[in-house]
Amino acid sequence: MSRGERVPEVAATTLAVAGAALLVAGIVLELGGIYPREELWAGVSAGAAFLLALACVRTDGPHRFAARARLLAAAGISALIAVAGLWQGSVRPAPQLLLLLIPVALLFATSGLTLREAALERRRARLSATRSRLDGAEAERRRWARELHDDTLQELAAAHVLLGAAATGPDPAARAAGIADAREIVGRQIQSLRRMVAQMRPLALDALGLAAALEDLARHARDRDGLDVEASVDGLPRLAAAAETAVYRIVQEALTNAVRHAGAGRVRIEAGPHGRGIRVVVRDDGAGPPPDGFTAGHGLHGMRERAELLGAALAVGAADPRGTEVRLDLPPQAM
Repeated sequence: MSRGERVPEVAATTLAVAGAALLVAGIVLELGGIYPREELWAGVSAGAAFLLALACVRTDGPHRFAARARLLAAAGISALIAVAGLWQGSVRPAPQLLLLLIPVALLFATSGLTLREAALERRRARLSATRSRLDGAEAERRRWARELHDDTLQELAAAHVLLGAAATGPDPAARAAGIADAREIVGRQIQSLRRMVAQMRPLALDALGLAAALEDLARHARDRDGLDVEASVDGLPRLAAAAETAVYRIVQEALTNAVRHAGAGRVRIEAGPHGRGIRVVVRDDGAGPPPDGFTAGHGLHGMRERAELLGAALAVGAADPRGTEVRLDLPPQAM
């Protein structure tokens, strides 16, 4: 959050605290029933503070509506205290004073509508997150299906033809050559399937932990893509299973982006203790962030979602002097 964005939030918090203090004072005066004039001004001042705080709220999403609903309800209570003080301070209360309860009722009604909007916004956010997860899973299934069809099935079909020809061919040398070619194809596909299995669920992650899994991920990237990948993970402790999986997938996605989108030649993965938590950094020397920002094709939403589930802070931006840097900070409770 920038400084310009923090100022309204600080003002809203300060005004809300001041309004709460004035409202408590008004309630105490109402219970005492001996200072109606002070009660009136306490209620009016508290209501004004809450309404000014309402104008300063800049929080996004359902939290914004919830904050506004609370401030509106507090302003309604403050107005009610002010009306009570005015009624008690009048020598002969006029029935017309009860008309002042109309804006009080409007404040409470608006608060209720805002709470309803907050609930709808939360539901929309949940649906959006669910849709994003389903879209991501479906895209992953399409990728596996395409790779299996275009690579594995095609090569196995070729091996089947070679073996069929070798089984019926009269020339022993041709049969031997056909069998050798088929074995080479099967060997390549065994390696390819092992790689796919490792991508779906790395065995090292369960058996040896996150540090070993990240080193294994770097080694596979070097062997498969010819990328200069260095993993510095000394001192990285074992984490909770969910945290290790999330961190691994974020690093995997960052590494994939470096290969597919950034055209990077060198990637450095750093992970280890930082303060009381854990910091993970993936830095490449590629093209850097696009001018219009990262898109859904970069998997950024999934990375942010995994970080949010951990309560971690994820930052993605330009590296120095060039390239992209993905930085993940895990709090102690995520470990």
